[in-house]
Amino acid sequence: MKSLPILDVAGWAHHSWCGRATPARSERARAAAALHLFARFPTLAEAGAKQLPWFAAPLARPACGRLLRLCAALACARSLRLLVSAAAHTQFSGAVGLPPLARLQCHRRGQQPDLRLDSPVDFFNRRSLCIAGIALALRATSGHAQRLWMKVRLPCEYATAAAQWRLPFVSARAALELIGDALQLLDTERRPC
Repeated sequence: MKSLPILDVAGWAHHSWCGRATPARSERARAAAALHLFARFPTLAEAGAKQLPWFAAPLARPACGRLLRLCAALACARSLRLLVSAAAHTQFSGAVGLPPLARLQCHRRGQQPDLRLDSPVDFFNRRSLCIAGIALALRATSGHAQRLWMKVRLPCEYATAAAQWRLPFVSARAALELIGDALQLLDTERRPC
């Protein structure tokens, strides 16, 4: 668990959760956004910012979104391997901002059956992949405060849609393993060859 200073709460949470149309930039705006968030979710104020999910804490918001999209893609890696033609490889990576499709298809998860998710995932839609990824991350987190911190990381509409998912056939352990695999892929992508 990582500690988060009070003014950084507005930076952690997406501005749609903080009652703002745009991200808070000034110190005063960040303090007001954090106050709004704590008023909306008193549990966050009680638990403090020490309950951040371990896998999301070191990542910037765009990287966190990418991690969650990667989790969703890996959860359905076998279908992704079967559904996407070779001609669509470039379109896939450009549309959803993930590593080249060939790297996902070579992953060991491509040989395993897909995880049974609540609804089908549109592989060419960032929103669909993000919602599935948030649902998997919520399954992987252990406490109520961690789930709440995970929800507020990305746009409100995504988390609200992901909260509807129940994932009865996905265990917390399977979701954690999926996040571990996605982190590993994300890390190897950032390292130079």
